Amino acid sequence: MTSQQGSTAALLAAAAAFAGVWSFVPPASVLRRRLAIPTDGDRHLSALRVTLGVASAVGATWLLVGSAPRLLVLAVVGSGVAVACDRLVRSWRNGRRRRGRAVAVIGLCDALSAELRAGLPAVQVVERSLEPWPEWDVIVTAARLGGDVPQAIRTVAAEPGADGLRAVAAAWEVAEQSGAALAEVLEQVAAGLRSDDDARAEVVAALAPPRATAKMLACLPVFGLGLGASMDAHPVDFLLHTDLGLMCLGAGVLLALVGVWWVERMAAAAEV
Repeated sequence: MTSQQGSTAALLAAAAAFAGVWSFVPPASVLRRRLAIPTDGDRHLSALRVTLGVASAVGATWLLVGSAPRLLVLAVVGSGVAVACDRLVRSWRNGRRRRGRAVAVIGLCDALSAELRAGLPAVQVVERSLEPWPEWDVIVTAARLGGDVPQAIRTVAAEPGADGLRAVAAAWEVAEQSGAALAEVLEQVAAGLRSDDDARAEVVAALAPPRATAKMLACLPVFGLGLGASMDAHPVDFLLHTDLGLMCLGAGVLLALVGVWWVERMAAAAEV
């Protein structure tokens, strides 16, 4: 087996091992539910999942080629890139879910207000209003059984993006205790949530260019490799088969990942 074939085989083994562990070990949210771990344990579970994936990739490379430092570093670099891509995809999906829930909360306020103004009983109001959102059926169950509806609403409000339901729960509780008109209060709550959602949408739109720029800059070295290869400079051979090139590869990937992480973290803080 030639040196290039060994490098390719080692990288494939590392990728297969990492992908196997990444697909076998469930995400942090699933592990938390299965192990009954509090919500603040998600970060530690995610770190454990990443550690297992990287360790498996390095271990597979070690078993295949021995203690060749060059290939082990490549396995770690490849695992880091895979983790970063997975985190970006998950962050994008979680952001879409949060925005979807925020819009759903506004729609629920409008539906509850409309049904209450129609003069329907509380149970029918909850049932009809929550038909488009079966995942929140815990509220319907509480209303049917005569349970604590505000507490059920607060339980749902713990989901990311559904925190606007806390205002709905407070309004419902005050209306039950004082006999105030809940429909008017819910209309005001919906107006406030809609205003907050519009402001959040403006922030997301303003943050889109910096985020896109960070990702483009992180991928720009790949185009540089293509340009160098077109000039017969052999940049890939330099990066993979020389100690200096390996150091440049590791440092470049690390800086690119840190840059993307830094921009995403600042953007996420601004969205809150």
